[in-house]
Amino acid sequence: MKPFTKQSIRLKWLVTPLLIFILIQQGYCQGEVPEFETDRPDQAEAASLVPRKMIQLETGLYFQKDIQMGVEKELKAYPSALTRYGVVDWLELRVQSALRDSVIESPRRFRTSGFAPLTVGAKVKLWDEQGLRPQAAFMTMVTLPVGSRHLRPDNPDPLFRLLLKNSLTEKLSLSYNVVYGWVDGDLLKGYAVSLGYGISDRFTVYGEVFGDKQQGDKAKHSVDGGLLFMILPNLQFDVAAGRALNEAATDFFITTGLSLRLPR
Repeated sequence: MKPFTKQSIRLKWLVTPLLIFILIQQGYCQGEVPEFETDRPDQAEAASLVPRKMIQLETGLYFQKDIQMGVEKELKAYPSALTRYGVVDWLELRVQSALRDSVIESPRRFRTSGFAPLTVGAKVKLWDEQGLRPQAAFMTMVTLPVGSRHLRPDNPDPLFRLLLKNSLTEKLSLSYNVVYGWVDGDLLKGYAVSLGYGISDRFTVYGEVFGDKQQGDKAKHSVDGGLLFMILPNLQFDVAAGRALNEAATDFFITTGLSLRLPR
């Protein structure tokens, strides 16, 4: 058997993504393309669901930096991965996890890495938008004690979200969430409000404010903004960055990623 050369390996890595790209494009050129909307990179989850019998993959890279009381903390997630599957028109199943790497300077350097806990759940459609009544959905996610020992919770932590969206104009939309749940056993309440504007059929920009308060901690409030670009009708690239609005929140973060909907 002829051994693999460096040139053949490089060619393989170049050709394989190209073939996948062509197959995906052909699959979506054969029929009508359902509306494509993702739950990243903003903090407000979309009120829409993945269409029935379709799989949507949303992956990204995330970096944040924070300094609290002289202690510098960095967190990386590479990659984060969310898989969404449309069971029926009103129900979507979800699985999410990430590979995490944390560095703390205090003043000695301390580093930890591993798999983040596995989070599973569902999104349920409540009703469609009509007039002033927003599009609405309800989502529940449960973080399981599965993953690297130092990153996973001791017990399952449920989190609930009410997801709402109003189309203000043909290009301008307002999405907003109300959050209630538990993190590491402590009660958490939160919110997210995102304003998105479609510059063109391919480009969308958004700005957002969001925050939460965990039991025993100070409230955290942040702002972020980002750009979404549709490479194909079912393939989206995104990039976003945010910063703290008060001292308790994370100082700075940046994220970028790709989202793909697999054709039936």
